[in-house]
Amino acid sequence: MGNIKENDARLRQLISMARIGWWEVDFEEGVYYCSEFVADLLGIKGDRISFEDFNGLICENYRERVQEEFRSFRMMEIYEQVFPIHSKYGVMWVSTKVGEKYINEEGHVRVMGMLQCISRQRMNMQEQMVDRLNSLLSRLNGISKSLLDFLHSDDITLVINKILKDVLRQFQADRTYIFEFDRKLHTQFCIYEITVEGIRGRKEPVAESSIVEDSWWMNQILTGNPIILFTLNSLPASAGADKLRQEEYGVKSIMVVPLNSKDGVWGYIGVDMVHEHRNWCNEDYQWFVSLGNMISICMELRRSESEARMEKAFLQNILKNLPVGVELYDKEGFMTDLNDKEVEIFGLRHKEDVLGMNLFDNPLLSQELKERLKAGNSLDMSFIYDFDRLNGYYFTTRTGTINLVSKFAPLYDALGNLINILLINIDNTETTNAYSKIQEFEEFFTLIGNYAKVGYAHFNALTCDGYAVNSWYRNIGEKEGTPLNEIIKAHPHFHPDDRRMMLCFFDQVLMREASHLRRDVRILREDGTYTWTRINVMVRDFRPEDGIIDMVCVNYDITELKETERKLIAAKDKAEELDRLKSAFLANMSHEIRTPLNAIVGFSNLLTETEDTEERQLYMDIVQENTELLLQLISDILDLSKMESGTFEFANSDTDVNLLCDEIIRSLRMKASPGVELVFKECLPGCHVWADKNRLNQVISNFINNALKFTSSGCISLGYYRQTDGYLRFYVRDTGMGIPSNKVNTIFDRFVKLNSFAHGTGLGLSICKSLVEQMGGSIGVESEEGKGSCFWFTYPYRDMADRVLTP
Repeated sequence: MGNIKENDARLRQLISMARIGWWEVDFEEGVYYCSEFVADLLGIKGDRISFEDFNGLICENYRERVQEEFRSFRMMEIYEQVFPIHSKYGVMWVSTKVGEKYINEEGHVRVMGMLQCISRQRMNMQEQMVDRLNSLLSRLNGISKSLLDFLHSDDITLVINKILKDVLRQFQADRTYIFEFDRKLHTQFCIYEITVEGIRGRKEPVAESSIVEDSWWMNQILTGNPIILFTLNSLPASAGADKLRQEEYGVKSIMVVPLNSKDGVWGYIGVDMVHEHRNWCNEDYQWFVSLGNMISICMELRRSESEARMEKAFLQNILKNLPVGVELYDKEGFMTDLNDKEVEIFGLRHKEDVLGMNLFDNPLLSQELKERLKAGNSLDMSFIYDFDRLNGYYFTTRTGTINLVSKFAPLYDALGNLINILLINIDNTETTNAYSKIQEFEEFFTLIGNYAKVGYAHFNALTCDGYAVNSWYRNIGEKEGTPLNEIIKAHPHFHPDDRRMMLCFFDQVLMREASHLRRDVRILREDGTYTWTRINVMVRDFRPEDGIIDMVCVNYDITELKETERKLIAAKDKAEELDRLKSAFLANMSHEIRTPLNAIVGFSNLLTETEDTEERQLYMDIVQENTELLLQLISDILDLSKMESGTFEFANSDTDVNLLCDEIIRSLRMKASPGVELVFKECLPGCHVWADKNRLNQVISNFINNALKFTSSGCISLGYYRQTDGYLRFYVRDTGMGIPSNKVNTIFDRFVKLNSFAHGTGLGLSICKSLVEQMGGSIGVESEEGKGSCFWFTYPYRDMADRVLTP
């Protein structure tokens, strides 16, 4: 007994040292039962505390999240939280987790767990890290719950409104909404919206508004780009009208992300901050994008489910209203379905009375017929069906006999395995009427086939005799009604490679090596072009000893699908190339912009610390040089952005070419190194062109600036002359270092730099190339390493009287 008390005391001492205790929750009573340590920490008398009182001890910034987790705690197997509480000893950080869940004798759910005091104080950084982690986990939990809601609820409006409320709670925002586009009507609809009290909704005064596709805002959304603004002042100057619209709704900060489907952007989801600004972080954006993607996926799945249900209902409606009786059995002979006509023919009360009945127990079928059906044979037969001889096989209200025309058709999967037996029955007393309706249905099927470009053919592979609908002929480039024995195994309009493939398949069928084929083939048309057709061929009945290899072919035109696939591949390649260019651009910008900025900041600080006049002038010159370099970098970036967005514009006017060249030489001559001569060498007298003077200046100046960088002695000459084709050819020739032969072909590509230590983005020549081509000219370079380079471009020249015809 003494040892037990001693061990118990030691255990209590260890628990106190570890600052750990246990708790047990009773959901029916709404209380926590606590150990001595926990009771002392919380400052409570006795061993229990109510849910409400405990929640009041949680620090306010964490209270709502912990309560939200607690609401689902009863259903969770794993639960662990870290949060601060107001304790007897001040604010303390505690860690709590579930240890065991069980049901007591009264049937109440009880859960045991532990609570450990981590420390009395937490540094701000630690608190922020814990808060950030818990916030991320809470958001992840919110997304998972939303997915479950989509799975469990049929009321999509209720689910989305719940999600939008969670968005308001997560961001402490004022308004959140979802808009949907109607591209045909060029309108957008606010289909869902949640606001806090006192905030005007975007549905007011109307839920529908027109799409202004040329606005900056809508262009961002329709091209799949998010809009994330800490303040409306971040909007570009071109978005003035968009800014006014947001100010009308009192927006201070906003985040909007596009909602995508397989057909492109179908709408967007947004969240507005009205009462205060918010500095959105990456976690905010990633969670919001994930939420938007989840909504798009779930809504797309709901639409797909709805379409699938409609298709199923359509097929069931066809089956229900077919003028012949249809029964479907599994491969073991158990009935799985039948239509209303079959119920009528056989005098059944409900079709459920015969579902599960086995075909091979029918006393009216001979044993030989049953064996043939089990072997997967197709059978056509007429016989007298005697209801008086059923011997209780199933209950029917009919008596006597009827004349039945029946067809048993085995159904195979793509691997040639028997999966079902289809039985079609026609009461011979209604033969005439039934044939008429069958013909109507066949015409309906043909109409659908023609509209959907789906063709069907049924033939004997040995004799090549059979039947095909008109759309089947069209899909393989044949004239309608052509005998199948002139087409099968000849395939005259197939591409030679596809023809060989088809012949090989038929050889494999004859050798029992293949039973089905699914391929995309090329079809030669009368105009000499090829279209694409997908063919599906399968063997239905293989009895070559009886002269029968029964085959079915279904084909459909997929030319449009192939074209779409080609465009998607091209779009994917373009996207990958743009991603590569973006990465290269960011890599260059991070270095090129930082270099002059560091120089400007560094030497600006030195200016305040020196009193020497010459030294101050040197620092000012360095700051001026790097300022100009930074401005040039930004100018290049803006030009590139305009070119890629298609907003680059030219302001053409009467331009004196000689005066332009003189001005360029005078302005750049001071940049030339000692021993380098800059001259305007060759020109035409009184030459005027209709052009954008600034863009011509930009191209020529770029050529000369590049020459100045790589020419240490000799001459740099600018000139132009008129070619025999009427174009003006401008050139800048230097005696510099020249260009290596392996780089000449890439010199006009983006981000290409001959000297990685020289200032610049590698965009200048690429921009020049785009400018020249947009002005209707061409550009090039001739260079020999060690001897110099000659950069040139052409510009269309016409008399001023014809300037309207020029670019």
